[in-house]
Amino acid sequence: MVIILNLIFFPLANYNSKVNIRICNESSLINHNLKTSKVSSKIFINGTLDWIDFRNAGNCTGTGTYSNPYIIEDLIIDGGGSGSCIHIENSDVFFRIENCTIYNSGVDYYYIDAGVKLYNVSNGFIKKNTITNNNVGIIVFGANNTIFQNTIINNVFGIYASGDCTILENDVINNVNGIFGGQDLSISLNNVSFNDMYGIWIYWGFNNSIVDNYINNNNGTGILFLEAMYNEIIGNEINNNKGNGIHLEGSIMIHPWDEPVYVQSCTNNWISENMVNYNLCGIMLNITQENYIINNSINDNKNGGLELYFSRDIQISNNQINENYYGIKMVESILNYVFQNTINYNYYGIFLNSSYGNEITYNILHYNRKCYTETDDCYGDNLYENNDCIETKDNNILIWIIPFTIIIIISVLAIIILLLRHKRT
Repeated sequence: MVIILNLIFFPLANYNSKVNIRICNESSLINHNLKTSKVSSKIFINGTLDWIDFRNAGNCTGTGTYSNPYIIEDLIIDGGGSGSCIHIENSDVFFRIENCTIYNSGVDYYYIDAGVKLYNVSNGFIKKNTITNNNVGIIVFGANNTIFQNTIINNVFGIYASGDCTILENDVINNVNGIFGGQDLSISLNNVSFNDMYGIWIYWGFNNSIVDNYINNNNGTGILFLEAMYNEIIGNEINNNKGNGIHLEGSIMIHPWDEPVYVQSCTNNWISENMVNYNLCGIMLNITQENYIINNSINDNKNGGLELYFSRDIQISNNQINENYYGIKMVESILNYVFQNTINYNYYGIFLNSSYGNEITYNILHYNRKCYTETDDCYGDNLYENNDCIETKDNNILIWIIPFTIIIIISVLAIIILLLRHKRT
């Protein structure tokens, strides 16, 4: 586990200087909390006995039960640039961390310093804290933990979580990466925007639910799944990201004789009812199998609305895919099902390259420059049946006629005005 985490964190070490010098509005948040909070040293708790000692020293209230959890609240914790600000491990009591201002953790990428670090912890509730300028804002490993209504800005990773964790109604903005996760996460109603790289990044993850989030204006991809299975992405607004809106990526294993073997390790993911607009590509799948893309709005993306590479058995249905360069693009992809989609006003409605065995039926394709385009190396049969296709004519001449017409009208009006003025004089 430590090796995997370091493979992720080490390449990001050079971002720390950016985090430290970035100018944000967080000072106003900290100053607001200073009025009602007290300054605390860093906190380390290991196990039940440490909780009892911590409470007996007057540092928290409660007894650690469901009805009377330990509560750490109203503190200001400056990590001083080393270690984690709050570090709790090997704990299964009920506790809450709320209304604290937490900042300036260390940047150790081996032990993963953080603003709040929970390791082998269950029953934690992290609520309404302001967490800034850390290596990781909040990192959680355990079960039955909740991260709720926090403001998490200007960290390398905003949230890093795995294992039965609910991430709800947080503002995760202006970090290098927004939310990084593994498995069994419920990520809902968060604002994950203006991050330097990815909005939400799931790696080797399964059984995650990403629902009703705002994932906008990130410099990389909005939602990235690497080798992820049995996840759902539903009802999110994913707009204006400089990378792809949603990107699913599987694996390539190199054969001993240097022949690539495609391992379909990104499978059975459900993508539906999302708004995916104004990104580089709306939804991209690379080396995936048996995924479902249903009832999404995928419009005005710079390259493709939906692009498949080396993917098979993908169901694409009931989507609105309009005003992209490619409506749907497939490259070396087979046995996919494209039906009952509305694909209008793209340059290419559906474009296939080296792809075969795909069924394209009952779609509406209006006013695309080309309804269907296949390259010469599409071998085998692709089925096109019962589609409603209306191709647009070449409008290049209009591009020239309209400006010249406007210029002529303006010139005529100018001449008329000059003649009228001359006549009056």
